[in-house]
Amino acid sequence: MDGAGAVLDMGDWRAQLPPESRERIVNKILETLLRHHPVSNREGLQELNKIALRIEGNFYAAAISQSDYLRKISLKMLTMETKAQNTRPYALPSNPAGNSCEDSAGKGKILKTPPSMASISNGLRHQKRARLPPSNQNETQNPVDYISQLPNDIIIHIFSFLTTKDAVKTSVLSKQWRSTWTSNQYMSFSLPPGSSSNLKSFIAFVDSVLLRCTAVQVKRFLFDAPCHAFMQSSLDTWLQFAIMHDVEEVSITPHYWRYNIYELPQILFLCTTLVSLCMSQCCFSVLSAVNWRSLKILRIEYAELYDEGMVRVFSGSPVLEFLELKSCRGVKHIMVESKSFRELVIDSHEFRPDQGLMLKIWAPHLLKLRLLGNSQGGEFSLDEVSSLTEAELNFDMESFALDKVKAHGDLVVGLLKRLHHVTKLVMGSWCLQVLSLMEAREVFLPSLQCRHLILLGTADHEGVPAIVKILESTRCLEKLFLQMTCTLNSAVEFNAEGVGRHNSAGEEFWNSAKWRIHQCLMHLKHVEIVDRGANLLLWESVLSLLKFLLQNALCLDKILINCTNSESSQAVEVAGILLSHPKCCPSTKVILRCPSQGCPSKHVR
Repeated sequence: MDGAGAVLDMGDWRAQLPPESRERIVNKILETLLRHHPVSNREGLQELNKIALRIEGNFYAAAISQSDYLRKISLKMLTMETKAQNTRPYALPSNPAGNSCEDSAGKGKILKTPPSMASISNGLRHQKRARLPPSNQNETQNPVDYISQLPNDIIIHIFSFLTTKDAVKTSVLSKQWRSTWTSNQYMSFSLPPGSSSNLKSFIAFVDSVLLRCTAVQVKRFLFDAPCHAFMQSSLDTWLQFAIMHDVEEVSITPHYWRYNIYELPQILFLCTTLVSLCMSQCCFSVLSAVNWRSLKILRIEYAELYDEGMVRVFSGSPVLEFLELKSCRGVKHIMVESKSFRELVIDSHEFRPDQGLMLKIWAPHLLKLRLLGNSQGGEFSLDEVSSLTEAELNFDMESFALDKVKAHGDLVVGLLKRLHHVTKLVMGSWCLQVLSLMEAREVFLPSLQCRHLILLGTADHEGVPAIVKILESTRCLEKLFLQMTCTLNSAVEFNAEGVGRHNSAGEEFWNSAKWRIHQCLMHLKHVEIVDRGANLLLWESVLSLLKFLLQNALCLDKILINCTNSESSQAVEVAGILLSHPKCCPSTKVILRCPSQGCPSKHVR
């Protein structure tokens, strides 16, 4: 959304908020202040009222939506009300609604973790408290349960940020919350890996929570815990419960000790209310039809996939927008016809000789493609991606062997030919190193239409030939981004005099390449360098490029040097050198952004 749209939305939610709602919230804040700081005169009451108005006004001005406004207010009131509850155990509250179902973790089950609202109040505990008139009255003399007066929709919104275990703990805060947690629509059950001794009590706890649940709909169901054969039937039951309650978001992350793979129940593939699904280490065997008519987000990690099953998934997901496959194997074709399809991420794809060494992608409406991670032993083929506007080639195949140079070069060049029309292109270090190795073979890249180019970790001397190749092909380039990776420190001191000597060959190289990239120099406006602790040799190479661009880029507006290492002084030295270097465009700005400066950025003219 653009800036104008954002401003319009902010105005809309404030206009729709009735004034009496704000007055009611101010009164609630005032009541809370009075409880902790009782006053006995009119002046003290007026002072507290001003503080309540100021608190509400600050949150009203800072919030980006009505839900954000209510969340900030509720968290503030909780911080004022909540006291430390970290010393005594607590029992799972019974369901006052009259649910007669009981199990091994039912009424009176003692849990080991003490109650804590630190997850809610951490962000607010350091806020400066208002100075109030002194009072000799004890705040415990007249206890009032103000938290119970919060609207249920605010309480449920707070629950959406907590795990189910933490939501149960909140029952100690007020009488109302002892029953409200049972209507929580956001369920999140987790155990750290290796917690096998707690599995039985964990299963009993989940069963008890679901039996006490009074929510008509379960919007979110998250499971992240060790999973063994004896508890897979329980996980089936829990998923079925969520599906029968029209679940919208499901995340299943089982942890295994003996390489067991949880087989997803077939009923999950018929969940028509599902909007987001994330699965890790699950058996994705689709034996029947798929009806995911509402699914927009699908993430699959560490899974064995099959073309036939994936065809059913794609045909049964007509509004799919985002797909991510991480460390998956088996699938050879990704064919998505959905007109809603926006982004595809392939991360560390596993190629196997018996399952095919080619992954073909056919998605005519896809807008963004990202090929990431280590994908050894195979190739990517882009059969139909004509609607792409952004592409990222940040994957690597294997070590650079002489007998593989041509094959790797053909792969990268072939991908660039299919991506010639994208307006934003990201290239990782492996792909650029391949292009550098292909320099001697006189490989010609296709003409690229990208206006925003991002090169990751390739600015050293070995990566310079690849940079020239790319700049030569991107004739309409407007924005260039270079990320310098951390390398071994050099023993050579970094100073202006030393850089001048070491860089002479680099500057001559760029001047000789000027005729090859002259069209790029006509449109380039913005150059950004990110330093992640690079050594002297890497900075020398980058400095040569920056000097060349300063002196030859006709429309260059600014060079931004973003130094992420607060202990590095190289970026400051580079900015000083660029300050005295001749500029083709007198209005070009050099901006240094360094953590050690104590401010976001430092401008150098």
